[in-house]
Amino acid sequence: MDAESTKYIAKALIILSMLATAPAEAWVAAKAMEAIGRNPEAGDSIFPKMIVAMAICESTAIYALVAFFII
Repeated sequence: MDAESTKYIAKALIILSMLATAPAEAWVAAKAMEAIGRNPEAGDSIFPKMIVAMAICESTAIYALVAFFII
């Protein structure tokens, strides 16, 4: 396998990782809203944690985008 084909395989895997972050963020938001719906008093505790979790998911996509352009 030459370097050019390895580069394209790496870019394809990076694209897959970027595509996986959108459903991950949606899942985090859905589960947080479900938890708040079940226990509204805990909403003040759950919401900031949801924002942090979504930021971590989004940072994965940003790292992948940077890696995509570096390769």
